[in-house]
Amino acid sequence: MSAVFNSEEFAWSDVNVILLGKNIAGLLAIKYKKSQTKELRYARGNKPVGFKRGNKKYEGEITILKSELEALKDAAPKGDILDMRGFDIVFSYVTTEGVMKTDICKICEFTESEEAMKQGDQNGEYNLPFICLDIVPA
Repeated sequence: MSAVFNSEEFAWSDVNVILLGKNIAGLLAIKYKKSQTKELRYARGNKPVGFKRGNKKYEGEITILKSELEALKDAAPKGDILDMRGFDIVFSYVTTEGVMKTDICKICEFTESEEAMKQGDQNGEYNLPFICLDIVPA
């Protein structure tokens, strides 16, 4: 009996991101990660005997079009997205078998807001780094 191997990969068209209850149509990119500080633990001898585990950290970044940035500003207190508190970012995609996979970046806050345009730009692209309290599968 031979194993079935699915060689299809997920495409950008399979991705959906919800922020503040809105499907972000002007999304250009998203990335998020979990990290934890870890060090080797030493005792007798010169080889490690274990690990020390420290704090976990959850962070990411979305890249959106100017129209989406303006919509976020409209929803933000006093028009400043850095004052937005405790929102979730829901990232989902559909597998080739039609199963929805979802991660939720829980209780997020943006850490930077930058405005920029230059000659020749066809559209504005804005990177919005964020931190969150957890990243969990839904």
